[in-house]
Amino acid sequence: MLTGSVAERQLRALIEILVPFSHGWRGMTMTPRATRRLQDLRRQLFADQSETDLGETVTAAA
Repeated sequence: MLTGSVAERQLRALIEILVPFSHGWRGMTMTPRATRRLQDLRRQLFADQSETDLGETVTAAA
């Protein structure tokens, strides 16, 4: 299969690797500690993004 962009071929290769490993995956047990950790990680991620966005100026359209 030689059609498609390089990114598309890489994505297909990644999927071919991940699918066999995903069989039997049941997910994570969501304990209060795990939920809290996920919330902390999301806050950190969005705080980093908002700090970079603060430098941009937004002007309203006329």
